Amino acid sequence: MDVSVENTAAHHLHTLLTLVRDSGEANLQNAWCKALDAEWGSLEFAKRHSEVVALLQMTIRQVNSLPERSRMRCERHVGSWWTLVMQPILNWSDATRTPHALFDANRLDHLESTADLISGHLVGSIAAPRSSNFEEIVTQCREWIEFLTAMGNEDIDGPVRDQLISQIRHLIWLVENANLFGGARVSEEASTVIGSLAQAGATLVNVSADNSNRWKTALLALVTACVVFNQASPIIQESITGGEAIVKEIATVVEEWK
Repeated sequence: MDVSVENTAAHHLHTLLTLVRDSGEANLQNAWCKALDAEWGSLEFAKRHSEVVALLQMTIRQVNSLPERSRMRCERHVGSWWTLVMQPILNWSDATRTPHALFDANRLDHLESTADLISGHLVGSIAAPRSSNFEEIVTQCREWIEFLTAMGNEDIDGPVRDQLISQIRHLIWLVENANLFGGARVSEEASTVIGSLAQAGATLVNVSADNSNRWKTALLALVTACVVFNQASPIIQESITGGEAIVKEIATVVEEWK
C-alpha cells in the first residue's frame, strides 16, 4: 500500500477541528472564527464554514469507497464527526462548555485514523492527490475567465457563461485557501469545473468556429493541468459525461501522462 500523503479531505477536516478544540477560546463561535480566520456573521465565515461541511461530505463519500471491514468500522463514527462540525444542540456563543471540553479527543483520533486509511487506499486519485502545485491550474482558470468574459450572447447564453465563471472563480478561491481546505478539495472542484465546461461545450449551438476550437483547446489545457496535479488520476471518468470527441482527446492526454 502507498504511504499516506496527508492531503485528503479527512486530514484537513481533522486539522480544522483540532484547531477549534485547541483554540483556547471560551465558546464555539470565537473558536471557529479563529480557526477559519473570518469574522462571525460575515460572508467569508459562511463560505469557509460551508467548505468545512464540504470536507465532511467528501470524507463520508470516501469512507464508502473503503474495503468493507474498514468502511463498516469507520462509518460508526460519522455521526460524531457531523456533531463536531455542526453542534446542532448547543448555542455557539455559550461559554459554559469550552470547545476543548466539547471536542472529545477519541473522536478526533478516529477521524485521523480514517484519513490515513482513505489516503492509503485512494492515494493518487482526486481523493488524495500527490501534488500541491496549483500554479498551472490557476493559470488555466484565469485564461478561461478571460475567454468566457469575451464571449458574446451570440456564442453562449449569458446565464450559462455567468455560472461557469462563478464556478471557476470558486476554484481559484479554493486554491487561495488550500492551506485550510487542502488539495483534495481543489481536485474535486476542478473535476466539477471540467465536467461543467465539457457539458456546456457539447451543447453550444451557434458558437463561432474560432471560439469552438479555442474552447476545445482550453479544455484540454485545463485537463492536462489537473492530470499533472493528480499525477494521472482518473479525473476524466469522474467528471466528463458529454462530448464524445472531446472525451477521446482528453483520454489521450491522460494516457500520455501515465
